[in-house]
Amino acid sequence: MRAIILMAVVIMTAVVHAGQQIKNIHIEKLENGVTAIIKERKDTQAVAIQVWFGVGSVFEKDNERGLSHFLEHMLFNGTKYTKPGEIEQEIEKKGGSINAGTSSDFTFYYIEIASPFWEESLQYLYYMTTAPLLSEKMIEKEKPIVLEELNRHLDNPKSVLWDTYNKLAYKVSNYKHPVIGYRETIEKFDQKLVRGYFYSHYVPSNTYVVVVGNVDREQVLKKIKETFGTVKGKHYRPPKVPLEPPQKEIRKEVIKKPQITRAYVAVGWQAPPVSSKESFTATVLEEILTGGRTSVLYQKLRETGMVQAIYGGYLSHRGTSQFLFYFITEPSKVEQVKKELFKILDGYRKEGVPEELVENAKRKIINSEVFAREEVTHDAQSLGYAASVVEDIYYDVNFTKNIKKVTKEDVDRFIKKYFGDNNYTEVQLLPEE
Repeated sequence: MRAIILMAVVIMTAVVHAGQQIKNIHIEKLENGVTAIIKERKDTQAVAIQVWFGVGSVFEKDNERGLSHFLEHMLFNGTKYTKPGEIEQEIEKKGGSINAGTSSDFTFYYIEIASPFWEESLQYLYYMTTAPLLSEKMIEKEKPIVLEELNRHLDNPKSVLWDTYNKLAYKVSNYKHPVIGYRETIEKFDQKLVRGYFYSHYVPSNTYVVVVGNVDREQVLKKIKETFGTVKGKHYRPPKVPLEPPQKEIRKEVIKKPQITRAYVAVGWQAPPVSSKESFTATVLEEILTGGRTSVLYQKLRETGMVQAIYGGYLSHRGTSQFLFYFITEPSKVEQVKKELFKILDGYRKEGVPEELVENAKRKIINSEVFAREEVTHDAQSLGYAASVVEDIYYDVNFTKNIKKVTKEDVDRFIKKYFGDNNYTEVQLLPEE
């Protein structure tokens, strides 16, 4: 199975140098290594322009914790061609929006705007992501802002819950570290470290320029070549994230905070990487268990009053992922809810999931995907994620096709393989007594 996935990536890499048309998506790897992904859509007057990088907190070294997130802030602090705040002001004047996102697995910068302004918007993103100032003055200016953001993160008990969960769940890979980093690392960031990290990771071979909307493909490709295609930089590709050893024990921690009045509980199991064929099975199972008001856990836990809220599902990563459940309830009901949750999972392990649930879940996923794709931003994000994180554009192109292929037997096999009574991670956030 893994060999088949790798083969798909190799085939894609081999063909995109000359330009490849996959359905209505044009993919081309430029001479300097930048990958251009363009999707023309005449059903809209909007355009989404996004620049993705295969870089995130999972690739940071110990003295770099939080640097990917810090750079997200820095790239809005002026470029060699624009003043701080100028780009945001120009985009907003035209009715557009500009922002960025950093995760453990990726970083991306994006603009959504009316299609007549696509060219200057792409130019602005080119300035931001290839020619930021990264001056010592701006680094020192940004540190207190990011440290205050860290303080708010640490003051939020729910953030503490998730930080604790990741530390328990991950022993090998850097998913155990928070994306925002630590005070002791952020305080020591200097121009040498920041610039060194930027110019070794935000390079052409690790850059994906995605444009989706009412545009002319040839004009967009020409502009990308004139801008991103001229950038020089040493070759870098993100390394493989090490998989976690199979978890064979319960890892549990209870946190008590005085400002908490209800119980917040996260329970999760190891799950396969997003590049695995099993990721589609995990997506279907997520819909069955936690996909809205008709889902199994909503009906059996929320509608019965056992919990105030229940969320969860497949949290995908490049490396070992998690399939988790997160519920809010009265402190006195925590063990009762857990018992019912495990009873439901155990029943499916022994008897299997009804085929009707599997087929209904698949239909819901496919239908919701059709509606979501009407938004150019969602369309672009799906392509950017597939290319930069999964490293296989067919993950997105064939997403609904692969969802259709998931069978009841696949779901039953997944539950038996990953969900056990003694191989989960649990964090409880409770009121202080």
